[in-house]
Amino acid sequence: MVVDSITLLKALKLVVVCSFLTACMTGNISNEREWTFVSMPDFLNVDCDYPQDGWEDALSYILESVKREDPDFLLVAGDLVMGHWDDPDWNDRDTIAKYAKRYYSAWINRMEHHGLKFYTSVGDHEVGDNPWWTPKKMDAVKLYKQAFAQYLKMPQNGPAHMKGTAFWWRHRNVLFISTDVFEEGESEQGMIKAGVSGEQLRWLREVLSEHRDVDHTIVVGHAPILGPVRKWSSSGLMIEEGRNSEFWKTMKEFGVDLYLCGEVHAITCTERDGIMQVAHGGLIGYNTRTNFMVIKIKGNKIELEIKEIDLLPNGDHLWQTKNNRPLENVVITDENRSRGFYPVGSVTIDKSDGKQFTNRKGYFLVKYETSSDAAVPLFTRDKGGKFSFELPRITIDEN
Repeated sequence: MVVDSITLLKALKLVVVCSFLTACMTGNISNEREWTFVSMPDFLNVDCDYPQDGWEDALSYILESVKREDPDFLLVAGDLVMGHWDDPDWNDRDTIAKYAKRYYSAWINRMEHHGLKFYTSVGDHEVGDNPWWTPKKMDAVKLYKQAFAQYLKMPQNGPAHMKGTAFWWRHRNVLFISTDVFEEGESEQGMIKAGVSGEQLRWLREVLSEHRDVDHTIVVGHAPILGPVRKWSSSGLMIEEGRNSEFWKTMKEFGVDLYLCGEVHAITCTERDGIMQVAHGGLIGYNTRTNFMVIKIKGNKIELEIKEIDLLPNGDHLWQTKNNRPLENVVITDENRSRGFYPVGSVTIDKSDGKQFTNRKGYFLVKYETSSDAAVPLFTRDKGGKFSFELPRITIDEN
């Protein structure tokens, strides 16, 4: 059969178009343009209305600063709300439903107002806050997780018992896996043992195995695995067994590039086994600084830059359902607005020849990769406590 050149050309064009569309749908375009996402754990870690008197001006400045980074999405590794919505004397089902509707809706509306697409992990405050000592508290955890899944509407592709709280997605040929580290088990936190094990670990391995074709892999969990890490107004919840956990060993086996976490409201960047753990974020209304991290994907390189800004919490305390209450006003002074978010750490993960961590600055310098520094909320400074209300500053100018 003779095929004329015009017909053949049309057929070849069709093949090219179909291949391109398939690659777009599956994310298999490794040489796409550079793109960016932003990580900001523990935003807000407080029950806030929208708008919130005394806070909204500062919150708008922070989110506008994130928006100026032109991210494809914002990633929040847990603790969106205060979440103290259960009590031995309360009808937990009613109160969790009431406050989840109020505060998750406000959180989502704020993000939508600023035009920010988001992915959110579940944090301890999304499950009532640690510890979890009683069967009633554990029953509440189930209600909390249902509420999180209902309002945040994350992908429903996790293990059967964690639909909407553990999930994965692919974006421009990068695999993201968000874990639910709040598993039933015995620990010093009571009836929850922080980690990834059992059915969730099997699911994690399956997802990693099925997506070996990606350029980069990023895993998200609320609590740090490696330590010690800096802590600021935090109970310092950590993953059990740390580097010896099957969770970490699985990430090492599959060549994960980044583990992003929050919880501690301070910055510590620790590389082990070819994986960079970045614990960061801030606690607005308690602490005098907060931060976010800009992640740029550039082919076989991942560029990380953490940016920080100074805050001035002041006034009386903002109402919350229980007694853990931030200050009622949060101000970013004109001087700090003029300066804006300033860089405090950067590194490049270069995978062009193996995997190397290059151009380390600030918090990413090896000398800062672990720390036992701890600080307490600003408003405790007048109570004569033994801890500082500020952590030492680290700048990007240090070598």
